[in-house]
Amino acid sequence: MSSVGRPLGQKPLRELRGRLEKRVRGAHLVVALLGAGGRGLYARRAVARALRRLRIIALIPEDDFPRNIGPSIAEEIVFSDDDTDLVFLYIESWGSATEFGQFRLDPRVAPKLRILVPSAFHPIHGSRRSYLTDAYLTHLAVHGHVYAVGDSHRLRVPTPGSLIITLAERYRQTRALAEG
Repeated sequence: MSSVGRPLGQKPLRELRGRLEKRVRGAHLVVALLGAGGRGLYARRAVARALRRLRIIALIPEDDFPRNIGPSIAEEIVFSDDDTDLVFLYIESWGSATEFGQFRLDPRVAPKLRILVPSAFHPIHGSRRSYLTDAYLTHLAVHGHVYAVGDSHRLRVPTPGSLIITLAERYRQTRALAEG
C-alpha cells in the first residue's frame, strides 16, 4: 500500500522491485570456505565458483592466502577482520575439526562461523556422541549456527554446497536491505 492507503500500481511496484534487486546485487559480502583437502578442496572450489557468479567474494585459504605465511596465522588474521562476513567450515577431517576448536573460542571469529557437520554428528538430530559433538552443541547454543548436511537424496538434509549458497545469499539480502 502507498502512504495514502492505495495499492501500489504496476510501475511503482516494478521500480521498487528494481531498487531492491539493485541494492542486493551491490551488497558486498566476503565468505571463507574451509574443509578438508583433496575431494573436499575440489568441492569448495565448485561452491566458490557458484558464489562468485552471484557476485559474492569467496575465499579458499589454499588458493587465496599467501603460501609463505602459516595457514593458522593467516586464517586467524583474515577471519577476524571486519571485512570477512561469514566463515563456512565443513567438518570432514581432523584438520577441519582442529580449525573449529581454534575458531570457536575466538570472540572475533566465532559469531561468523557457520558449522556444517554430517547429520549423524549434529548435536540435536544426530545419533553420535563425542567431545566434538558436545563442542558443536555449545556453539549451537551460543551462536546458533550448526547445520546437518549430507547426501540430500538419502538423508533429507542439504548438501554442503547448496546450504552454503542459500545461507550466503540470504545473509547478503538481509544485510543489504537492512542498510537501506
